[in-house]
Amino acid sequence: MDMKQLRYFVMVAEELSFSRAAERLHISQPPLSQHIKLLEEELGTRLFNRTRREVTLTDAGAVFLRESRLILNQMRTAVGATMRAAQSDAGTLRLGVATSALFHVLPVLMSMVKASFPNVEVSVRDMQSQDQVSAVSHGLLDIGLVHRQPDRDKLMHAPLFREHYMAVLPEGHRLAGLPDFQLAALADEPMIALSREHGPAVFDAIVASCYEAGFSPSFKHTARSPLTIFQMVRLGFGVALVPRSYAASAYPGVCFRDLPPTAGKVHMEAIWSEKHASELTLKIARQIFPKLHPDGAARACGTAPEARRFPITEGQKQY
Repeated sequence: MDMKQLRYFVMVAEELSFSRAAERLHISQPPLSQHIKLLEEELGTRLFNRTRREVTLTDAGAVFLRESRLILNQMRTAVGATMRAAQSDAGTLRLGVATSALFHVLPVLMSMVKASFPNVEVSVRDMQSQDQVSAVSHGLLDIGLVHRQPDRDKLMHAPLFREHYMAVLPEGHRLAGLPDFQLAALADEPMIALSREHGPAVFDAIVASCYEAGFSPSFKHTARSPLTIFQMVRLGFGVALVPRSYAASAYPGVCFRDLPPTAGKVHMEAIWSEKHASELTLKIARQIFPKLHPDGAARACGTAPEARRFPITEGQKQY
């Protein structure tokens, strides 16, 4: 069975006439009849009822017509997508995004991709960093925007962004108005964090920051998303440390306190697979990542200027 047989079958099914179908296909009727006969033999069932006066579809033929149209439409879609991808500035970019990148990296990156490749269609998926590593490794994502972590598979990567932490407190908390706020002030507070399962890089960095400040954090509650963290803080379950770009959410009922640079940083980077990279992915890696402005992300989301980007170093590195 091949695509030509499917096209011949659909034409006969639409015309319900072998002679009219042959005329539209610009072939003679005997070869067309032979193709349909071979198709029926391969399927092991009749697709048409034939009499001297009319041709009608069998029940099996009606089902096969529906499915054949879907296959032919999908083939046309695949051909069109391939032709668009062959153009220098067209194609589809499958982009994975860790949640924190939605606040700073993604808006700037999207703007630059659209400016350089206006015909590119971008498909964005909010995914945990480790899930992105797996998806990129298997060719299911083109580029991932992830929290940096040293123990990765062999993927290409480029540093994009780093920012400090902020403390999240309930409005009216006794520490909310504390002058010269330091991370050590949270030593005796119950804490809320993204679960290590959902954010291992961020979780480990927060623990390390607390140790550097002289205390071991007391994680009483864990969450799967920033909004869950904010709601738990709002309800008085505890306090939290989050990347400072999260403050752009302006979540009601909580306040954000800035922390000094010594309180630790979150690092974001892009990853892609050399094995599975499309020409579009390679162009973005070569043309877009090195152009990222050091303060572009901070201005985009209203964070402090010390949250900064930095360009790819020479010879984009692998894990």
